[in-house]
Amino acid sequence: MEIKPLELVGIIGFDGLTKNALRLHPDQQHLIYPMGNKVTIKDVPTGEQSFLTGHTNLISAVCVSPCGNFVASGQINHLGFKAMVILWDYNNRSIKSSYEIHKVRVEDVCFTSSSDYLISLGGRDDGNVVIWDVRNNDAMCGSFASNEIAGNTYTISRMTAHGECFLTGGDRTLKVWRIDAKRRKVHGVDVKVGKLRRSINCIVVNEKDHDAYCGTSSGDIIKARLNYRPECGEQAEPVMVGCYSKMYKGNRKVNQAKGEVECYAGGVEKLLLLECEKMIVGAGDGAVELIEIADIDFSKSKAAKLPSTPQIITHLAENVCSTVTSMVLYKHDFVLVGTVLSEIYQIRLSDFDMRLLVTCHNSSIYSIVFPWNYSEIFATGGKNDVRLWRLETQKELLRISVPNFVCSCLCFSHDGRMIISSWNDGIIRAFTPQSGKVIFTIHNAHIKAASAVAITADGRRLISGGCDGQVRIWDIKPDVQRLVSILKEHRGPVTSLCMSSNNENLVSSSTDGTCIIWDIIRCTRKQVLMSNTMYMAACFTPNGIQILTCGTDRKIAYWEAWDGSLVREVEGSTSGSLNCVDISPDGQYFVTGSNDCIVKLWEYHTANVTHIGIGHAAIITACKFSPDGANVVTVSADGAIIVWKSPFTTASAKTPSVKSKAASVRSAKAKESEGRLEKLDLGNIEEEHVARMSQVEETAESVRTTYRGDDRSQPCTRDPAGEPSPICSCARGKEVETTKEQNKTDDACSCKKMETKSASKSKCSSGKTTESVNSASSSRHRASLQSDKKCASKSKSSTERRSVQ
Repeated sequence: MEIKPLELVGIIGFDGLTKNALRLHPDQQHLIYPMGNKVTIKDVPTGEQSFLTGHTNLISAVCVSPCGNFVASGQINHLGFKAMVILWDYNNRSIKSSYEIHKVRVEDVCFTSSSDYLISLGGRDDGNVVIWDVRNNDAMCGSFASNEIAGNTYTISRMTAHGECFLTGGDRTLKVWRIDAKRRKVHGVDVKVGKLRRSINCIVVNEKDHDAYCGTSSGDIIKARLNYRPECGEQAEPVMVGCYSKMYKGNRKVNQAKGEVECYAGGVEKLLLLECEKMIVGAGDGAVELIEIADIDFSKSKAAKLPSTPQIITHLAENVCSTVTSMVLYKHDFVLVGTVLSEIYQIRLSDFDMRLLVTCHNSSIYSIVFPWNYSEIFATGGKNDVRLWRLETQKELLRISVPNFVCSCLCFSHDGRMIISSWNDGIIRAFTPQSGKVIFTIHNAHIKAASAVAITADGRRLISGGCDGQVRIWDIKPDVQRLVSILKEHRGPVTSLCMSSNNENLVSSSTDGTCIIWDIIRCTRKQVLMSNTMYMAACFTPNGIQILTCGTDRKIAYWEAWDGSLVREVEGSTSGSLNCVDISPDGQYFVTGSNDCIVKLWEYHTANVTHIGIGHAAIITACKFSPDGANVVTVSADGAIIVWKSPFTTASAKTPSVKSKAASVRSAKAKESEGRLEKLDLGNIEEEHVARMSQVEETAESVRTTYRGDDRSQPCTRDPAGEPSPICSCARGKEVETTKEQNKTDDACSCKKMETKSASKSKCSSGKTTESVNSASSSRHRASLQSDKKCASKSKSSTERRSVQ
């Protein structure tokens, strides 16, 4: 059977870690940036995406030719292997030529102003500059980019008026290069900077190639005169004119006589040259400023001799809250800024009004989920946040941030009013789908991290799995979430939970090599599926008859849910372990993702691969069919979200689920009790529903909320499964004081329930109460309460009441 490629619909992602990753095509209509091992071309007005496919690893550099006909990209490779540079034909979206000359990594690529040559720069393992003839598809020449006493070279910048010249900069190196096409050589001249030592991050050249401005890692800006002679085009030795810092420190002027210098925090990462010698600076701390270098003569001043002089005047300023990695001028009125947090901002030049255009996860994504029977919205969870996306436009609608924690699993309630998430701090949190407000939190849900979560269709029971190997069943009621049962069978972390279609059975997979089918009504084990592997995922078929499992043995197994027998086992991958599996709504197909970064679509009954998707540059961590079966969404460890078009039209499953006689009786009772089912008290947010997120306008910004745990209730200090303690709740967590302090009137218990109880039973025997407290408290509690008993027998009745409390 012929295996076909999956059609790519869109990629939600922007690789902000790559320097100068964001590029604008000369037509001012298309953005070009890398995502994984693909180059994305995005139409700005319509939002449509097209992709350039050909790289085998992460893309490290991208550039567009000034004529707009070519795109160049370089990649990273493993140690000991050559890194590929690809020259693309932009109009045909195809590969024009490619070469593998650099070792391990391509640091930067750049076209000359005439678009005749492509310059590529190798990383620290290579360090060479290679000149590629674009017209003849031939490597012309090359040279070592730095010198013996300098460090690595990081960046390339082309000249504007001289088509065969370019600059390179790096650690203590700044060079001007000229390409000699007749002799097939390239010549470099060092810029004289005296005793100044700087690491150069970026270079910009003015229109007439008179001056070059260099941003440094120390936070100042170097100005160099290139000394091109206009009459003959020859060049004298280029020299540094000055090194500049800010004129103001906060709200006051810098006093150079005292040796004060204010530089950009985090270094100057990106420069953008405007008209009238004004510049936009992007700094490492996220500062974006419109500046101008004042013409001030410090030669005759008596100020302290410093490496940089305060001559930078700031006109407008904004902050994007993360390191700036790329900036481009858009339609002469806006600046597009790319950050290390994989976000693209649009800043208006007139007033520096800022707007977020593109955002995505910047670290591994661990879970993806669709609302029940609703395909327009889906949610993803990863490090620090949970996000909701619109499938059609790949636009972020909601972001719920929980700083410093990782969301391991997500699920929607069937009524679409809750997003339930499990986190690595052992807490289960439920949020509203529109505003992101907290509905409830279950503290200490697991001893270790909570790794999986699922909910029944009626919303009455929540099932969670943890890294402690336990599966816990919770009763969800208004204002309280009660632990019903703890199922201790797994000896390793629980990796996934899946409910059957009848909402009575649950399958849990674990790294201990077992998958267990549970009866969540009786809270008992039904069957155990065992194999010599670490199970990563398990799921029921839509009719609930069979179960699919996958794991580190690279095999996909079919199991009977009735008796737990193995039906079939097929090879799922040849090189990497399988991390996820999901079945289409009609049960005819299923999709898998593995460590080899390949998405595979299978036919269920024949176990044949029909389509494969090659687009991820990191291991695939989760995959999901949309409820209508029209799309497949996969996520990976690099934060990329890829939407694939399903090649088959699927219908909803019509096969009824198999139920026992007792199960049918229980379901009948459940239907009778539906009318009197208590709903969660959501207060003024009970009208929120996930379907209303699809009504949000395209121009509206995403809703952002941050949960820091400030509004959480005091966590319980005892095991919910243990016996209840009679100790007053207001005294829990406090240290027991000495006998003299407890006899004071200020230390009386303030709990209303204990006051009522003590007032009605003031003459009650204090021995029984003391014994019950001693049985539940520590040794320190016991010693202090025994001393209270001796003192209380000699005191008055009022003092006796206070000691009992």
